[in-house]
Amino acid sequence: MSNAFWKRLPLLPLIGLSWSAIVGCGGDATAPSDVAVPTPPTASAPGSSEAAPPPAETPTSPSEPALDAPADSAKPADSAAAAPGHAPVVAATATPHNPPAAAAAFDALPLIALVKPAEASSVTVNPDEDSIYWQPPDPSLIQDEPLEVKPPRGLPDLTPGVVVPEANPITKGKFELGRLLYFDPRVSKDGTVSCATCHDPGEGWTKGTPTAIGIGGQAGGRNAPVVTNTVYGRSMFWDGRAPSLEAQSQGPPLNPIEMGDQTYEEIIARLRDVPDYVERFRRVFGTNVTLDGVAKAIATFERVAGLSGDSPYDRYRDYDLPDHNNALSESEKRGMILFGERLNDDDEFQTDVVLQKARCTLCHLGFNFTDEKFHNLGVGYDATTGRFADYGRFLAEPIGAKNPASIGAFKTPTVRDVARSAPYMHDGSEPTLEAVVDYYDRGGNPNPYLDKDIKPLNLTPQEKADLVAFMKALTGPPPDVEIPTLPPSSDGTAPDARQALEIPKRKVASEDAHAIFRRR
Repeated sequence: MSNAFWKRLPLLPLIGLSWSAIVGCGGDATAPSDVAVPTPPTASAPGSSEAAPPPAETPTSPSEPALDAPADSAKPADSAAAAPGHAPVVAATATPHNPPAAAAAFDALPLIALVKPAEASSVTVNPDEDSIYWQPPDPSLIQDEPLEVKPPRGLPDLTPGVVVPEANPITKGKFELGRLLYFDPRVSKDGTVSCATCHDPGEGWTKGTPTAIGIGGQAGGRNAPVVTNTVYGRSMFWDGRAPSLEAQSQGPPLNPIEMGDQTYEEIIARLRDVPDYVERFRRVFGTNVTLDGVAKAIATFERVAGLSGDSPYDRYRDYDLPDHNNALSESEKRGMILFGERLNDDDEFQTDVVLQKARCTLCHLGFNFTDEKFHNLGVGYDATTGRFADYGRFLAEPIGAKNPASIGAFKTPTVRDVARSAPYMHDGSEPTLEAVVDYYDRGGNPNPYLDKDIKPLNLTPQEKADLVAFMKALTGPPPDVEIPTLPPSSDGTAPDARQALEIPKRKVASEDAHAIFRRR
C-alpha cells in the first residue's frame, strides 16, 4: 500500500460515533467541551523524513479497493453499516481536512460533534417527573387517534414498522403538534430561527441560498437538504450521519450556526413555558414536554407534509388513467429515456435517443429517484492542492467502517420536486438544473476518489434540454402546508411564524465547510 493516501490526510482525531448523538443540519457543529480529544502529532514540513508513519497495512478483500487504487475501482459506501472486510483501518489520529503542513495550527476538535455523554446517561427507565429527555407515558392522559395517510400517486404506503417506525406511529394530534414545533422559532436560542427558516415548504423545503443561513445570519457549509419524501429515507443529512428523522431533528437546535449555542435543558424549558404545548404533550404522549416527544412530533410532521408524488411522470405511469401516455410531452419522454427509464409498454412514441445515455438511474432510481447511497462527484475538489472543501461521508463513518471510497462522497438526493430546490449539490454550487447537467456531461470533477460511474456523457444541446424537461416533469403539486398561529408563552406573547421564514441577515460566509470547528 502506498503512503501517498495517508500523507494527504491531516493529523486530526477520529472517534467512534453514535448515530443518535450527532449534531447539526448542514454539517457544521461545534464539539462539546467535555469530549476528550488527544492532541494530534505535530506535522512535519513537506519532504521531512520525520513525518508521522502511516498505519499498518491491512489485507483487503477482492471487492475492496486498496487505498491508492484507481478511482474506477472504488465503490460508493452504502448508508447501512459496512460489510465485513470493507472497513479499512484508519489511524485514530488521521482524518481528511487540511494537508499535514496546516494540521499543527488546527484546533484538535472532532469533525463531527456529539451530544454530550451526560445527556445520554440522563435517560433512565424510571426518570423523575422533571426529566427533559424521556418520560414513561400515562395512558390515562392520552387523547389522540391515528391519522390515515394516503400517499399521492406514485408513492408506496406508509407501512408501520417498515416505512414508519413502530415507536412513532402517525397520529392526528402528533402531526399538528409537529407542525407547530416545526414553525416555532422558540426552539432557537434567540427566538428568530425555526426549522422552516431553512426548510420552507413554500420554497421546495429549502431556501434558495447556496448554503443554509442560521441564527444571526451565520452561513453554514452545506446546502439545506429538502424534506421531500424523507419518510422513505434510510439516513439523513448530506453525509447520512443520522439514521432517522427523529435523530436528525435533535441536531440543528444545538448547532451554534443554525439555532444557537444552547442546551436541550434551555429549549425544553422554553417550550414548557407554553401552556398549550404542555397540554398537547399530555394528550399526545401522556407526558410533560420532552425531547423525545419533540423529536417524534417534528418527524411525524415531516413524514406526512413532505410527501410528493402525482407528478406528470406519475400520471404517465398510471395505466388506469385513460390518457396516461399523453401526460408527458415528447421532450419529456426523450429525457426520460436518456435518464434511464423506458417508455410504457403501450406507448407508441418512437425516438432514436439512447436509453440511459445520461446514466442518471445508476444512482437516481426507484420510485423516489435515489439509491440512498453516497457518491463522489468531485464537487469541491481542488486539483491544485489535492484537497476537498468538504470530505462528506468519510467524516461521518465511525472507526471500523472508514472507507476511502467515501472521501468527498455525499448522499444521492431525490429528483422529485427538484425544480423547486435550486441551487444544487451539497454546497449549492450549481445554480440551475441546466448547470447540473453540464457538470455531469463533463464527467464531474476528476479526483482520486471519483465515483466509477461518473464519466463524460457527450450529450447534445437537445439531449440536455430534454433531460431537464424530464426532471421538471417529476414536480408534484405544491405542499399543502398552512403556516400556523403559534400559541403564546406564559407571559402572553407569541412569536410570528411567518417572520421566522425570513432569511436572517447574512454575515460573511465561512471559508470552508468545516470552519466552525476552528472555534473554541
